[in-house]
Amino acid sequence: MELKLPDYIVLIVEDLDRSLAFYTEVLGIELKHRAEAFAQLETGATRLALYTREAMSDTLNMKLKAPADDAPGFELGFKVDDVDAAYQELRDNGAPEVIAPTTRPWGQRTAYVRDPDGHLIELAQDPVKPRSN
Repeated sequence: MELKLPDYIVLIVEDLDRSLAFYTEVLGIELKHRAEAFAQLETGATRLALYTREAMSDTLNMKLKAPADDAPGFELGFKVDDVDAAYQELRDNGAPEVIAPTTRPWGQRTAYVRDPDGHLIELAQDPVKPRSN
């Protein structure tokens, strides 16, 4: 078996309308299509989808608990040109803040917000490379 590049990521969400409003209006990602309890966003090669917890519970034939704020299982990372400006824009649009922009020891500048279901969203700005003379 050979695994290739990730094809899609599915976030389990409590309220599809609420999550779609966040991802389309706050983050500005375009909705590609929606069918009942499922929606797919326009995110390029690796697709991002939303699926309700109730529907996933039915799919798996088991009850699923919502993740706790202090026990995230993963983060979604998005590259941005200016992490400070992107973070401020998301805060202004109502995204719950987690960590303000910070320059990491490896030189990357990052910040974190949460979506309505508590999933972590990282904004990452690549380090500025020094100009050579």
